[in-house]
Amino acid sequence: MRITTVLLLIGLISVLASPGVATGQDPVAAARTQLTTARFHAGELAQRGTAISGTQTHIQHVINCLEGDKGPNFRAAAGYPCQGQGNGILNDLRTAVSAGARGSEASLRFANIALQLSLQVLKMTDVNEAQPYAIVVARNLQSALDALGQ
Repeated sequence: MRITTVLLLIGLISVLASPGVATGQDPVAAARTQLTTARFHAGELAQRGTAISGTQTHIQHVINCLEGDKGPNFRAAAGYPCQGQGNGILNDLRTAVSAGARGSEASLRFANIALQLSLQVLKMTDVNEAQPYAIVVARNLQSALDALGQ
């Protein structure tokens, strides 16, 4: 009886501690939701204002959504608008690729491009240089979303 209980607890802990999509969560649906949120931050919110700090804050939101809270460039202080929507766009897309989901490989490529461009925006000091990059980030996020289909 005790061995069974211990084995069940070990199994439950391993499921809860394992990375990836939570039980019952569709990685493609999670990626779509997070891509929509990230696209809004890059395409709309990062375009508002005339201060580089505002643009960079919203691009950091994009990075946080792309990488998830365990990502190397995740900054909790900036905020995490995709919290509870999935495990990070890149993580969920990798899971979708492993499962053979239609369009997930192309979507992952566009999401990786968006991440690289976003990291460049964080290095910029001129809002007039950063905001056009943010538009390109938003377009790549839209392409990632489009690749997944409806």
